[in-house]
Amino acid sequence: MFKLYLATAKVIHFNRFDNRMKNYMLFFLFFTPFFSFAQVTESFFDGNFTQNPAWLGIESNFKVNQAFQLQSSAQVASTSYLFTSSQAIENTVWECKLRLDYPTSSSNYACVYIISNACKLENGLKGYFVQVGGTNDEVSLYLQEGTQKIKIIDGVDKRTEGKSLEISLKVNRDSLSVFRLYSKLPSEAEYMFEGETQNSKVLKSKYFGLSYTNTSTTGNCYYFDDIQVTGSKVNDLIPPELNNLEIKNPDKLNFQFSEPVDCSDLKIKIDGEFVRILHQQIAENMETVQIEVDWEFQTSKRYVIEVFGLKDEAGNLLLKNKRTVGVKESICPGDVVFNEVMFHHADSSAEYIEFYNRSEKVIDLSGMIFTTRKSDGSLNSGIKIPVNSWMFPKEYLAFTSDTTAVINHHTCPDGVNLIQTDWNTLNNESATLILTNSNKDTIFDEFSYQESMHHVLVKNPKGVALERVYAELPTPDLRNWHSAASSHNYGTPGFINSQHRNTDVSIDEQEKNFYFENQVFSPDNDGDNDVCVLYFKLPNAGYIINIAILTPGGEKVYDLAKQFLSGQQGFFTWDGRNQKGKVSNIGVYVFYVEFFHPETGKRKNSKLPIVLTSR
Repeated sequence: MFKLYLATAKVIHFNRFDNRMKNYMLFFLFFTPFFSFAQVTESFFDGNFTQNPAWLGIESNFKVNQAFQLQSSAQVASTSYLFTSSQAIENTVWECKLRLDYPTSSSNYACVYIISNACKLENGLKGYFVQVGGTNDEVSLYLQEGTQKIKIIDGVDKRTEGKSLEISLKVNRDSLSVFRLYSKLPSEAEYMFEGETQNSKVLKSKYFGLSYTNTSTTGNCYYFDDIQVTGSKVNDLIPPELNNLEIKNPDKLNFQFSEPVDCSDLKIKIDGEFVRILHQQIAENMETVQIEVDWEFQTSKRYVIEVFGLKDEAGNLLLKNKRTVGVKESICPGDVVFNEVMFHHADSSAEYIEFYNRSEKVIDLSGMIFTTRKSDGSLNSGIKIPVNSWMFPKEYLAFTSDTTAVINHHTCPDGVNLIQTDWNTLNNESATLILTNSNKDTIFDEFSYQESMHHVLVKNPKGVALERVYAELPTPDLRNWHSAASSHNYGTPGFINSQHRNTDVSIDEQEKNFYFENQVFSPDNDGDNDVCVLYFKLPNAGYIINIAILTPGGEKVYDLAKQFLSGQQGFFTWDGRNQKGKVSNIGVYVFYVEFFHPETGKRKNSKLPIVLTSR
């Protein structure tokens, strides 16, 4: 016999073969509400599943057979389910018996939803379920968040193998959110321990459910009985959370909350001003809400949205009620670029990757992928960027596996844009980084780094990041990358780079063909003029440029450019190293520049002095 104790059900199980016991239990049933609110028995002995308690779902694919068992009755290949109310979760035991008259497989298996916030499967739910069968023919416990299902207890393989299966399940959950899973075959006297785990992702329950997945020939092969749930619900003291907020142009706000919410007292501020709510549209699960407001949102702008008066079903008010968002715009290649990478982190820190939004758009990176390229050119699986990864114009955003360690190690300023995410270890010597969409069919930026790109003074690159120098220049240009300065412990994750330079120059400088960013530089990697930058602006493209760096006495120190075919404008950088790869001595040096145009024959040369100093 199957027994079901559900926190909100109203029928107590009785011995169907003993009329005297039946009468006694019917008498006890009358008084049950006065004695116990934590357990109720359901045995399908009344011949239906529509009342006492009511089970809801795909009712047409279930029936109570002559043996008073809940049996599947699907006509085609499908997944069918029934749910009934159950708030039991604290110090709770769930038990259920199943019979499957067909070998389990990836197309034939059953699930028992011990905890669920929803009574439907189509749109996903938050909860836990035991799966009986599947590819590995096992009994396992899963966490489900939305449509994502994660196995948290991996049962014994081949446990459910066989043409016909009868099995009893039992799951315990204690007050510390530790789950213990057991199963028992008819030939076994005691339950076998399948495993245990601690998981507190879901802390409330509203429903208990049953489901089966069948092929076209197994629609009547699933049986459920003797289901029992004993335990208590938890007093809900946890406030709801705002999981996501999006602006829908021109006057709508889409909210996604962590649980069902009550919007009857909702008020909204935009940029410190209360706005009039024109219309509310609440989804069936009461977790998604669309609000139309008396406000016209514009692109490329930042808005501070505050929510007041919103509470969950238990009356807990939303506490973290402020979010900064904008009107999301489509990202194009080159809008967001790699800006910094820590590929060999210090022992007290962690690796990270930083992006820069050089566009005028508000961009949401949520759901995109950053990954690396394999040797054959294909892409690795990579890391999915989490929700709420917003980037406003000219803003930095970094990702790491350990935000606390990175912030502490690099003494990051308050409000730094750093998000913790999953991580795949980066190669300490070289790799090609990719920013792509979820389908991996569009590359938005690509950067190939090498350990040798570090400054000559960096003897040990461990703990030193590579930083982008000019935001506007191409990512692949090796001249556009430099070792991070010591000012923030050799890294600036989530804020402006220590080696950042602007390409803006004065009108007087632009009138020259060649000009320095600064007349003095100190290649000591302290973040202050570490690199000598020589800009050029020519009458037209197509010039051939040769640049030799000389001592005042004419001795060649370094060939900066040889037969370089130029565009109309650009730049060269010198990090102070000589032909032998060592930093040159302190002193004055001369850039001897020759440039000529092969078509016009126009030729010029100039000598430009620069001072290499130390700080």
